[in-house]
Amino acid sequence: MDIVRKRIIERATELGLDYKDISLQMGRNHAYLQQFLTRGIPRELKERDRERLASILRVNEEEIGGPRRSHPFETPTRDIVTEDGKKAVPADTTPEIDVTAGLGGGGLSTHVTDSNGNGLTFTSELVRDYWRLPSWLHDRINVPPRHLAAFTVQGDSMEPTLASGDTVFIDTRHRVPSPDGIYAIVDLFGGLIVKRLEVRDDRVSVISDNPRHSEYTMGIEELMVIGRYVGRFTV
Repeated sequence: MDIVRKRIIERATELGLDYKDISLQMGRNHAYLQQFLTRGIPRELKERDRERLASILRVNEEEIGGPRRSHPFETPTRDIVTEDGKKAVPADTTPEIDVTAGLGGGGLSTHVTDSNGNGLTFTSELVRDYWRLPSWLHDRINVPPRHLAAFTVQGDSMEPTLASGDTVFIDTRHRVPSPDGIYAIVDLFGGLIVKRLEVRDDRVSVISDNPRHSEYTMGIEELMVIGRYVGRFTV
């Protein structure tokens, strides 16, 4: 058995997940992962399947056969210059993207320049600053700084859970809406919104916590998730 399949088995065991449930969360038939692991069918995971599996297992794609990719938020806006004249990103920090994640009727952003297997890539001009959170907090939420992104949101569609002006922190390792919960996603206009997602068969319900805003559905293939909500900073 190759190293990729061994790592998948190891991680699924650590998380207490069975292959049937993982397969269904990937949008495949219940025997898909079992066949891949034990029979070698398919020989390799397709990029989309690998991306979803990595999110479910909470690992980097590299660990399960994916190519090595730079993180989408590695490019800083402000040049941090070291004593030897080299540019660097502050260590152990989380970028705050100068993009308003419109909650429902709030502001939308179209400052998304690209997408890849790691999620969205923002123009470097939008990284306006960096957060440095205490290490104990990263341990508590189980997310290292490099996998967090911060956004300021506005609008009332997610009240009382989120208020206009909150800074939300997103775990960018989560690329599929599993388990159900609050996620940052790309809307039909290319902007960023924060909504509660529930998977129902092959459709995803996009839900506002504020009952005055309507629920709607999207196909799983239409949905682009940039991360799962892990917390907020409120003034």
